[in-house]
Amino acid sequence: MATLIWAGLALTEASQPLQTNYALCVEGNRIIDAGSLAALRSRYPEAGQVGGSDFFMLPAMMNSHDHGRGLGTLQLGVPDDLLEIWLPGLYSQPKIDPYLLARYEGQLLLRAGVGTTGHSHNPQSWLNMATEAEATLRGYREAGIRVAFHPPITDQNPLIYAERQRFLAGLPATVQEAAAPFLQRTPLTQADYFDLCTRLFEQHHDAAHHTVHIQVSPAGGQWCSDEVTIAAVEWAQRHGTRVQMHMLETAYQRIYAFKRWGKSFIQHLADIGVLGPWLTLAHMVWIDADDLPLLAEYGVGVAHNPSSNLRLRSGVAPVPAMLKNGIKVGVGLDGQALDDDQDYLRELRLAWTLANRPGADAQTVTAAEVLQMGTHSGSAITLGADTPLGALRPGALADLVLLDWPGIQGAWSSPEAPLLDILLRRASKQQVVHVLVNGEWVVRDRKSTRIDETEVIAEIRENLKRYDPAVLAQTGAAAKALAPYLRRFYATWDTNALPSRHFVGW
Repeated sequence: MATLIWAGLALTEASQPLQTNYALCVEGNRIIDAGSLAALRSRYPEAGQVGGSDFFMLPAMMNSHDHGRGLGTLQLGVPDDLLEIWLPGLYSQPKIDPYLLARYEGQLLLRAGVGTTGHSHNPQSWLNMATEAEATLRGYREAGIRVAFHPPITDQNPLIYAERQRFLAGLPATVQEAAAPFLQRTPLTQADYFDLCTRLFEQHHDAAHHTVHIQVSPAGGQWCSDEVTIAAVEWAQRHGTRVQMHMLETAYQRIYAFKRWGKSFIQHLADIGVLGPWLTLAHMVWIDADDLPLLAEYGVGVAHNPSSNLRLRSGVAPVPAMLKNGIKVGVGLDGQALDDDQDYLRELRLAWTLANRPGADAQTVTAAEVLQMGTHSGSAITLGADTPLGALRPGALADLVLLDWPGIQGAWSSPEAPLLDILLRRASKQQVVHVLVNGEWVVRDRKSTRIDETEVIAEIRENLKRYDPAVLAQTGAAAKALAPYLRRFYATWDTNALPSRHFVGW
């Protein structure tokens, strides 16, 4: 049966003008008509109605890059630090049932207005990744959120990117012993990895309704050989899906490329033929100016992670330059929101604030451009440009959010204030009232319709009771012992020796 969903204000697509008293007609999981409330009431007199004049309607948002942790890494005992120092600490985290984490993460994101998440999986066990993948997908499915799921592969440079012998030579014997487990390559072979991806694709990839996309992820340029990266792109093209990888998150990854090839990472990826519209690169803080037109030429997408880039001391990605060059940019929480709350509207606000840089001649990035990143552009780089999401129009999949507009405005707002500016400057997940995904109300009156949050939190706590705090402290000791030596080692990688005049980050 058809349902009319309407709002006093509606943003059908961030690049289009705001509509007033606007309605959609939804049947099944599709939008079948759109227009003024009066016109749709006339055309569908028997349809049910949801909405009201106090709502602001917009497309459900796209979390383009995340790890589905559910709990923040700080909560799990890993303090923020430089990425290269922070990563070893992840091995000491307590292992929580991936099914529980996905159920919890899914409902957190939905209550923040996110209809789709890009899940870059962090394996608890590389050899058990198939079981973890199944459990994770089941958890997201039960929560009711769409997911682009991409298990990772690495085959080189564990712990440090280069100069392994020099690093080890600088370690005392006791610390060398602590470093040994981190220097082991992952036990998952390339053949086993692509077999796993093929099985997941055949069993779960949903090209019709886009509830699940199975993608591939060579985890990062410094951690993957050219052979693996090329194989990942070839696999994705054969299966009609996408590739997502971490890229140029830190200055030391940029330096690695110049040490290894005497050129930038992006130029090297172009040389080996892996750039294309099938590729999304997460972070991209340390990109060279000369590479921006190259990304645009090949149609490569970028997943911008402002909170994570700040918390892990990576920097601020050059989003204005990316947009100026015509690169499609999405926004991802990366499981590292500033407040550890997975509040996507706050993440968009941070992205907007950081994008507008000092100087009278600095490029202005508008609220509409950032909202486009969080919706339509985010859909293109997360699921693909042909996926009918990120805009509210007939034929599109029915994914939308109804926000409490009076709650966003507060006590009063001037009629001269731009409405999208008010939305982006003031809105948070607290104003997310209803969320529709795939034609189903997965959040009503600010609560998940599928998941009892209190219950899932209790299950996670019960899951964690088996961990002895003393054992957790012991497992984290090796990473803590390595930290000062990693810091000292990377401090010798001189960024001034590189062509920094071309660097456009901040």
